[in-house]
Amino acid sequence: MIDSALLGVYIFGSVGRRQQDDLSDLDILAVVRNGAGKVPDARIAHFIPANLQTLKLSISWYGATRLQEMFCNGELFAWHLHRETLPLYDPIKFLHELGKPESYRDAIADSRSFQKVLEGIPSQVQANANNAIYEAGLVYVCLRNAAMAASWSLCKSPDFTRYSPFRLEGIRPCPISRDEFDVTMACRMAGQRGKVPPSSVDAAFVLDVYRRLEPWIEELCRVLEKV
Repeated sequence: MIDSALLGVYIFGSVGRRQQDDLSDLDILAVVRNGAGKVPDARIAHFIPANLQTLKLSISWYGATRLQEMFCNGELFAWHLHRETLPLYDPIKFLHELGKPESYRDAIADSRSFQKVLEGIPSQVQANANNAIYEAGLVYVCLRNAAMAASWSLCKSPDFTRYSPFRLEGIRPCPISRDEFDVTMACRMAGQRGKVPPSSVDAAFVLDVYRRLEPWIEELCRVLEKV
């Protein structure tokens, strides 16, 4: 039966890539008709296969027109959806009908925007050491998203995985270790999922990671400008 408000429900993210692990959420794109607003989460959950129902549900809501704009603008998230979605409810083949997004042209601007957010982290930690967990999670967000944007130009294909910072080509390796990166990721997940954050994270940890990352992000942006 076709839902009057809901145009499509799709899995994306690590499950969409069939690369899920113990850290994965179930990322869902819910497309609604313009002006319809959100439908109850239970209606989305109805489409989820039994083997995926133990995963934490994370729904991204989009109206039809906004997604059309994203594809026309060649936004990175449009490419993410184009490459990695699995349909759960797709009566009108909405994403298929959008076709291939326009070329992504905002790698430099997007990387610079995350660099700017990163630059604000030291002052927040120095103002209040209790901000360390949140700001460590923000390090993860900035680093991962800047790398995903850069992967468009520096990799054979866009890399939307959580370890994209360690897979870039044409630039020296990421200056923090995967273990340190995993700690920042755990801080982010603690804030999103209510889990206990890593006990090792304090202001000194965040400032040390920032000190090494800041010049690397600048180098990354300059490499993109040359490309």
